[in-house]
Amino acid sequence: MGDVIKFIRIILFLLVFINVGFAQEVPSDLLNELTKSEFLQKDLQELCDQIGGRVTGSKSNEKAIEWAYSKLREAKVKVWKQDFEMPVMWDEKASKFRISGDLNFRPLAVAKYQTMPGNYVGRLIDVGMGTEEEVAQVTEELKDNFALVETDLCFDIDGLFNEYIHASKVEALLREKKVKGIVFMASRPQKLLYRFIPSKVTENDLPQFVMAREDAKRCQRSIRIGKQLNFLTTVKAEIGGKFTSSNILAEIPGTELKEEVILIGAHLDSWALGTGANDNGCNVSMLIDIARQLKKLNLKPKRTIRFALWNGEEQGYFGSWAYTKQNQSSLDNHKMAMSVDIGSGEIIGFFTNGREDLTSLMNTLVKPIDPDSSLTMINVPIVGTDNFDFMLEGIPNLVASHKPASYGINYHASSDTYDKVDLKSLKQNTKLIASVLWLYANADPKFINLPRNSRKEIESIFQKFDLEFSMRMFNVWDSWKNGQRGRVE
Repeated sequence: MGDVIKFIRIILFLLVFINVGFAQEVPSDLLNELTKSEFLQKDLQELCDQIGGRVTGSKSNEKAIEWAYSKLREAKVKVWKQDFEMPVMWDEKASKFRISGDLNFRPLAVAKYQTMPGNYVGRLIDVGMGTEEEVAQVTEELKDNFALVETDLCFDIDGLFNEYIHASKVEALLREKKVKGIVFMASRPQKLLYRFIPSKVTENDLPQFVMAREDAKRCQRSIRIGKQLNFLTTVKAEIGGKFTSSNILAEIPGTELKEEVILIGAHLDSWALGTGANDNGCNVSMLIDIARQLKKLNLKPKRTIRFALWNGEEQGYFGSWAYTKQNQSSLDNHKMAMSVDIGSGEIIGFFTNGREDLTSLMNTLVKPIDPDSSLTMINVPIVGTDNFDFMLEGIPNLVASHKPASYGINYHASSDTYDKVDLKSLKQNTKLIASVLWLYANADPKFINLPRNSRKEIESIFQKFDLEFSMRMFNVWDSWKNGQRGRVE
């Protein structure tokens, strides 16, 4: 009897959605081809193993641009490059580190983004977790020396955001103390190293480092029993001023509503310690295969489906920001912008970024593929990936929400490699994203024509969710407030 009731519920759902204009079927041929396709795994392995880490502006990043362009062109998908300007170039090479004084050894460490090349020497001062009370106890010792900052262990996405918040607060406090630099204890065990941006990002003027957790713990224990340690490093990095990079854009043109755009993006760039597999090569390969199969089957959506492989995401979403600036005249026609950037774990819903109207729409839109409501809409704004500038422009925007899988522990780390990707879930995610795109691109106009938010409405979202600190943490608050970024009215 339970199965019968479930079947009746599904039929009733579908009858309701026929009446409201949402009930289109996702072409079975598309789902079948995505299931059978071997391109997804092959492309991802090629991108990770043969090209590797892809810092924007590096030779490997340039290879990745050409690789993605060629893949889409080979599939006969309409594809083009969109050039944009990056403000600075920074790519660490082979920096060296040493602890001297009452201990002498070579710790494992990496420089944070925009730490300038050169030789640095200073005492290593233990500041615990870097609270105001802890820093106050050693203020006299900190000037022109290096602060050693303890961190909590991080195993998941919540831990990542907590680490960003902690680092940003500590950085601001230690700047006031005129430290020469900051050495952060790595939040991952087993000497795993990773990199992320400082709060001033491209304008950073304070040397910052991440030291292997075990080595930093050794230093901390020694300092706490009265030993004096010096931190010495030679930072080697390729640096430069402004340069041109490129996004890769591709599209499946629409039919009767071809001027309306459903945009989906994943970032092509990565850091270079690992090979950018879960962040974000897996989703780059996903989008390429969806575009490939739509073209192969000659499927024609009502609206244009546009695919974007962004560059410059890790340094502050410069590629997607450039897109919004270069496409100002057509932003009213962008009916939705989605970002897929949280690894290869199973997609369990979508962030709807502070828009109740989008939450309601999505809850209805996905019913034909999700009659049991297993996908959850989370109406919380995401700051930290390529949906951001579309949110600032008032465009309805989504970010896929995933099960954590192995994303957190491998985030920006040397371990972010092909073997960490959940290929089974990635395959399922590909079919789900393709389905959502198809349903959105073919829905009745009166149900998906959500208005663009005004600047006042966007600001009310920021206030409601208290986003100022997060935006400052990623160095995007000032550009919003002074009108460089986002809607002006």
